[in-house]
Amino acid sequence: MSVFGRSTPGRGLAVLALAAICLWSVAPHRPGFAAERSAHGPERVAGPDDARMAAAPGLYAGGTFTRAGGTAVDRLAAWNGTAWSRLGAASSAGPDGSVTALAVYDGDLIAGGSFLTAGGIRVNGIARWDGTAWSPLTGSSGTGVMTTALDYVDALTVFDGDLIVGGQFLRAGGVTVNHVARWDGTEWWPLTGPNGTGVDVPSVWDLAVHDGALIVGGGFGQAGGTAANGIARWTGGAWTTLGTGFNGDVLALAVFDGALVATGGFTQAGGVAANYVAEWTGSGWAALGAGLNAEGRALTVFGAALVVGGTFTGAGGSAANYVARWDGTGWSALGGGTEDIVLAVAVHSGRLVAGGFFLRAGGVVANHVAGWDGTGWSALGGGAAAGTDAGVYALRTV
Repeated sequence: MSVFGRSTPGRGLAVLALAAICLWSVAPHRPGFAAERSAHGPERVAGPDDARMAAAPGLYAGGTFTRAGGTAVDRLAAWNGTAWSRLGAASSAGPDGSVTALAVYDGDLIAGGSFLTAGGIRVNGIARWDGTAWSPLTGSSGTGVMTTALDYVDALTVFDGDLIVGGQFLRAGGVTVNHVARWDGTEWWPLTGPNGTGVDVPSVWDLAVHDGALIVGGGFGQAGGTAANGIARWTGGAWTTLGTGFNGDVLALAVFDGALVATGGFTQAGGVAANYVAEWTGSGWAALGAGLNAEGRALTVFGAALVVGGTFTGAGGSAANYVARWDGTGWSALGGGTEDIVLAVAVHSGRLVAGGFFLRAGGVVANHVAGWDGTGWSALGGGAAAGTDAGVYALRTV
């Protein structure tokens, strides 16, 4: 989970800390957050004339790790239900910096983060894997989104056939976009309304699709020149607000039972008390019971419940270590939870998968990533081959 994905004062300190240690020649290993959000809307499906390779089915994990299941990898690895593998042959290098967001677009895996190259090719923070090789997202004016050492991608989704990219960057493909952009497969474009383009602060933490609109969450105060307070919707030609927004950053978004749900570093939503998680009713924000006792940082839908991962140790007034479920009426823990922060959640082969900073889940040695089958936690891989050697920040099922 991101040291940037937190309340505004904390994020500012984190940015200063990163600036002191990163070099432009090597993308910074930014502890980022992103998550699999299964309710982010439909993804474009490759057409019948598309004969090229596509990303193989499986669970993909991104982070700062360089080993997965005991195998050397480049901050990105695939889990097929039995074993971990790298993307491509041993000679095919992956991203050279941290991977903090994953999505699927036109059948390809899209990876975003704070890396300059992938497969030895200059990509500037975002790249696509077609099952065989890496390629950049290049428009007529330039490639990718990284133009300074502090730029990165932290959120990805698909809306209206375009790939939507959010994070900290002013330009995409050389086009001024202000921290959120769209890629139509050929060119980069800004998200512009009558009053402005993008958002006013470099803090787009998540993206979702709800009720026919793109939802953008973060720590910004304006979107398209309109006051927005951490959340806004873009319909393709205009920016609008969802009530009066939040008193803290929105770090993750999902759609559960038809409602938009936001979690993050806030304690009020639309002026209503809401402890770190809230839902949009269509006319206002409402709390989900007693909520959490600290930030939520990842969301997904697992079965008939919404699952939240984050920095919290309590949900609904009861103990819940870093991961909890909301069934629409109440909160409950997932066994003993994990021993440290959960940054990403996804669903793969009927199991919930959580990734983050933890080494154990439910008392089981798991090393940063673990599966929950509804009754207990288990590692992805066994013994020394379990999990990864550093944090997992993004999960995506293909």
